[in-house]
Amino acid sequence: MKSYFKFIVSLIVILSFGTGVKGETIKVKNENIMSSAQQIDRLQKIKEKGVLTLLSANDKPYSYDDPKTSLFTGVDADILREVAKRLGLKKVDVKYTTFPNAINELIKNPDIDLFAQGIYQTEERKALVNFTNPIYACNDAIMVRRDSTIKSKDDLKNAKIGVLVGTVYEDLAKDWKSKGAIKDYIIFYDDNSVLISLENRAIDAILTDSIIAEYNVLFKENPKFRLLSPNQYKPDINLSVGYPLKKEDVTLLNAINEKLQEMKEDGALYEILAEHGLLGHYIP
Repeated sequence: MKSYFKFIVSLIVILSFGTGVKGETIKVKNENIMSSAQQIDRLQKIKEKGVLTLLSANDKPYSYDDPKTSLFTGVDADILREVAKRLGLKKVDVKYTTFPNAINELIKNPDIDLFAQGIYQTEERKALVNFTNPIYACNDAIMVRRDSTIKSKDDLKNAKIGVLVGTVYEDLAKDWKSKGAIKDYIIFYDDNSVLISLENRAIDAILTDSIIAEYNVLFKENPKFRLLSPNQYKPDINLSVGYPLKKEDVTLLNAINEKLQEMKEDGALYEILAEHGLLGHYIP
C-alpha cells in the first residue's frame, strides 16, 4: 500500500512539475557581495570536507534530534540529507540553536552552511540572507483544545493566544490585537512551552504554522488539540518558504537549488513530503 501511495505521489509530481514552469531553477547572481578574489567559495570547501553542516532549531516535524534514536530526523533533515547525497557529500553534521536566534547564528557562525528549516521569505529576512527556491507551501493555522468553544476567528475576540517569538505569527498577533481581533497574546520561546500552556488553559489558542499544527493534531495518538478547519479559518499569510543561506554563499545556493529541482522532477522531494504526511496543499 505504501509503495503504491509513493508511486501515485511521484506520478502526480512528474505530471505537475515536468514542464519546469513553476519549478524552474532560479539562479542568483553574485552582485555587490564580494569580489571574486575576496569571496570564499563555501561549496568548494564543503566538497573538500565531504560534509554539509546544518543549523537546526530542533523543531518537530521539521528537523530535530529524535530522543528515541538520537538521530537527526524530520522532513527538512531528510530533504537536505538527500541534497547532500546528490552533491556527492558523505556526511551531514548538525548544530542546534533556538528558532529566534537561527538567522543571527547562521550569519555569524562561519561553520554553518545553512538553516535546516523552511521559513517564510519575508522582506526583512531577505535583506539578511538568501533563500532557496520554494520547497513546500505552508500557512498559518489556529490550534485550540479539543473541548474549546472557539470555532472561528470571530471567537478569538475575547481570547488570549500564544505565539513563538521571532516568527511572523508574533507580528500577526500584534496586528490582530491592535484591530481588536484578539484580547491579548503571549510570546513563547519554544513550541513545547506554548503547547503546555494551551493544555493547562493559560492561553485559549495557538497561532502557528499549519505543518506544526497538523503534526500535533493528526499524527499523535489521542491528540489533546484540534485545528480550526479551512471553513472556520482562512489563513492570513501567503509567503514562499525556503531554506536560508548566507548572502555571500551564492555558488552553494545555486547548487542546492539545482538539486532541489532534480528532486522535484524525479519525485524524490515529494516522496519525502509524503513520508512525513505533507501532501496536497503543501505542494507549491
